[in-house]
Amino acid sequence: MSKNQKCHYCGGQEFAVRRMRYVYSRKEKHLFVPDMPVDVCLSCGMIFYHGPSLLRVEEQFKAIYERHELATRYTQMPVLELVD
Repeated sequence: MSKNQKCHYCGGQEFAVRRMRYVYSRKEKHLFVPDMPVDVCLSCGMIFYHGPSLLRVEEQFKAIYERHELATRYTQMPVLELVD
């Protein structure tokens, strides 16, 4: 169930809890979260991340990159560089 009371963008009051892909990045290092819980405003589609989930992602990022703990699994991602 959504924890949001009101959308900060459009003022809508109905939300759906969904899961989406999320990439946390800091200093050229990345952590891919394939099932991040989010609230989605049903009026405008704005996405709101859950605070406790963001904190957990940051903690795991530090564990992997600072304490050299293992992630759940590893993957490769293609890179697209846009040059204007």
